[in-house]
Amino acid sequence: MKHVSQRAMIAGAIELKGDDDEPIAVVQKALDDLTKIVNDRLKDTPAAADLKTITDRLDEVEKKANRPIITTDEKAALEVERKALSSLLRSGVSAALADAGAIFESKAASSDNDPAGGYFVLPTIDLTIRTLMTDLSPMRGLASVVSISTDRYERFYAKSNRGAQWVSERDDRPQDTARPELIKHSYGVSELYAAPAATRHLLDDAAVDIASWLINDATHDFAETEGEAFLRGDGIDGKPRGLLDYPTLGTKDFTRAWGNYQHVPAGHASAPTDANLVTALVKLVAAVRKPYKAGAKWLMNSNTAVRLRTIVDGSGRYLWAPTGNLIEGVEHPLLGYPVEIDEGMDDIGENKFPIAFGDFAQGYVIVDRQGVRILRDEVTVKGRVIFDVYRRVGGGAGDFNAIKFLKIATS
Repeated sequence: MKHVSQRAMIAGAIELKGDDDEPIAVVQKALDDLTKIVNDRLKDTPAAADLKTITDRLDEVEKKANRPIITTDEKAALEVERKALSSLLRSGVSAALADAGAIFESKAASSDNDPAGGYFVLPTIDLTIRTLMTDLSPMRGLASVVSISTDRYERFYAKSNRGAQWVSERDDRPQDTARPELIKHSYGVSELYAAPAATRHLLDDAAVDIASWLINDATHDFAETEGEAFLRGDGIDGKPRGLLDYPTLGTKDFTRAWGNYQHVPAGHASAPTDANLVTALVKLVAAVRKPYKAGAKWLMNSNTAVRLRTIVDGSGRYLWAPTGNLIEGVEHPLLGYPVEIDEGMDDIGENKFPIAFGDFAQGYVIVDRQGVRILRDEVTVKGRVIFDVYRRVGGGAGDFNAIKFLKIATS
């Protein structure tokens, strides 16, 4: 078998041109040729000059690093070179291509910029919707409330006519003495209506109970609206007739015509003094007869309450003196009777009725046909849900002898 040298075995990979050609020399020459080709191609690219610049700078840095002693200026130059190299490695752009003097640094994630990380800093959301507090009339708590099963409520009051007589043993007895007369009061009910709506998507996707929120808001609206009507409603278009809508006269019970409340004048046409008010309040209490005083209360707004709270006598004692701790005056009795605040009452002014006093459960009637009804309508408007919320309610005067009013007038 013919002997084959090791060089002949690798001839297929690297061509050997003579016996003196060493394999390492041949490989080195091939690498040099390849490097030359790459360098020639890089010279034709726009970034070649920058690359050469960086290469030269690196060579210079290497030279400086090998020096035994480095001056301050050389240290500064070395730092510039280091930052240039760092910029190239991190961004792929050399310092030579950047603005003069600009130094590129990596940006840290932060919360003050949404793309840099601020998107992930989420607020804490309170899923409780807080309704702003409003003033509600206390009339429903003061008046007599009756629930009915039809659309109208009627009650009767007996107006006595005194016909009893004294007789002796042998006197003839009258065949027909005076008898009481019946007075009928009739109270109709009208509808309070609200229809808040929401899209189907909102109801499905919201993190809070939107349906309950809308319904609770509607019922709160009902409370405000009916409270105003119980005090000032005109009885037209189905509204209840309010307490302040009825006429008043200055005459006493059983002498004035039925259908009129009694008023007590304040003693001044427009701006009563403290002395005028104190006298009028005492007369107002006296005007309410004893059968009604057990359940009697005051009704006024907060402005009137403040005026009364500041009245003092000659010794500096307050008319409306708190009996316990110094908190809101409505919790303390005025002349021995509780006070209720209703911001719908008049302020003190000419021909106004700022104060009412008496048994409101006897003097005013509220009629409920039913409670709040709620129907969920998902058909009328496609994609929306309408909450049909309504209630039927009415109201009007009861016993005209049970409540008295303070009128800002001389008579």
